[in-house]
Amino acid sequence: MPNFVPSPRPLHATLRQGLSGSQGRFLLDVDLRIAPGEFVVLTGPSGAGKTTLMRLIAGLMRPESGHVTMGGETWCDTKAGVMRPVRDRSLGFVFQDYALFPNMSAARQIAYALPGMARAERAERVDEMLALAGLLGLAKARPAQLSGGQKQRLALVRALARRPKLLLLDEPLSALDPETRARLQDDLRTLHAHFGATTLMTSHDPAEAARLADRVLRLEAGRLVPLRPPKLAIFPRPKQTEDIGSHKAACIGV
Repeated sequence: MPNFVPSPRPLHATLRQGLSGSQGRFLLDVDLRIAPGEFVVLTGPSGAGKTTLMRLIAGLMRPESGHVTMGGETWCDTKAGVMRPVRDRSLGFVFQDYALFPNMSAARQIAYALPGMARAERAERVDEMLALAGLLGLAKARPAQLSGGQKQRLALVRALARRPKLLLLDEPLSALDPETRARLQDDLRTLHAHFGATTLMTSHDPAEAARLADRVLRLEAGRLVPLRPPKLAIFPRPKQTEDIGSHKAACIGV
């Protein structure tokens, strides 16, 4: 069971944006629907507009035209003049470079993502997220004192600390070595099962996409192309009381 009940309504983004790539100017023209709690991986060549699409959904860019709704809330509607600020959208965003604050401890990184929460509740939430990431013993450590895998787990749980309806992951594992990357794929799938957030992730790795996704899409020339469903894979069976790196594997289909 997810740690909280996902929104019963899907993500729906219909967006148009002119872009420039290696082949010159092209139009990003997408109609994207993601079911509540679904894990979708977006693939495609560099410069196809994957990161731009994520930024448009997050509200980090204003689209030339289109709309974004999530869980029944309108986040963007260019015709109606609606552009909800990023801080008012129930989402978490993990960037390729983690975007951790170099002068903050692991605990403060998570606490910073919880503005307005009562102090006792915030402290409890911080401890919960550190435990999920296997970082309770490193609560006071700064990013420079953490390994690549530890930084990535910290970035993931920080993004999930507010229990967002939507989680956006922009090639979050691409900078890691193969062994660490494989472990983090397991951790990521476990966190998804634990929280149940609707998830959109970009990746250049077909094997990674098949391992993680409920559904894989490819962005080509500004258009979304559905790919075949991922094959049977080995994923960890989540247990909420254990560290995310210590689950036994269970064979499930996606």
